[in-house]
Amino acid sequence: MMNTKTLLTLGWITSATFILGTIFWGYQLDSYNAVSQTVSEIGKKGSPLYSQWQVFSIGVGFLILIFAFGIISYAKKRSKSLVPGIFMLVYGLSQVAMGSFPSPHPLHNIFGLSMIIGYFTPLVFALTWRKYPETSFRKISFLSFLLILIGIILNLSPAFAPELYPLEYYGLVQRLLLFTFYGYLAYLSFRFTSKKFY
Repeated sequence: MMNTKTLLTLGWITSATFILGTIFWGYQLDSYNAVSQTVSEIGKKGSPLYSQWQVFSIGVGFLILIFAFGIISYAKKRSKSLVPGIFMLVYGLSQVAMGSFPSPHPLHNIFGLSMIIGYFTPLVFALTWRKYPETSFRKISFLSFLLILIGIILNLSPAFAPELYPLEYYGLVQRLLLFTFYGYLAYLSFRFTSKKFY
C-alpha cells in the first residue's frame, strides 16, 4: 500500500502528464489544430490515435482517483472535511468514463457534463477547509474556482450563446478550463506534501 504522501504526489504528476500529454498527442496529428479543436478530438473514433488516447484518458482518470484517495486520507488524519476528496473522486470517475466512451459516443458528452461536479472541488475546499493549511489556501482555491467557472460558462456557451466568441477558438477555451483545473491539482499536491504541512 502506498502511503498518503505518495498518493498526494500523484497530483502534480497527473497534472504534468495530462497537460504535456495533450500537447504531445496533438502534435502527432497533422490535421489537428489545438486552437480550434477539443482534446477529445485527438482520440475520437476514426483517429489514428484512437487506442492510444483511450488508454491515456483512462490512465489519467485512475491517477486522479488515486490522488483523491490521498486527499481523503490526508483529511482524515487532520480531522478535516472529506467532501473535497469526494468531489475529486467524481472527477476521476468521469474522466475514466469519458476515456471508455471516446467521442462522438453519446455517453462521452454525458460524462463530460458530470465533470462539472468535480470542477467544484476548489470551491468546496475553500468553504470547508478555510484557513488550513494556510490563509492563502482559501484565496487561491476561490481564484481557481472563479477561473474554472468562467471556463465552464465559455465551454457551454456554444449551446446557448454561440455568438459569445468565435468558435474557431474553442480549443483554447476548453484548455483554459482543463489546464486551470489540472494546475490546481498540482498546487494541492505541492502544498499538501510540503514539509510545512505534511
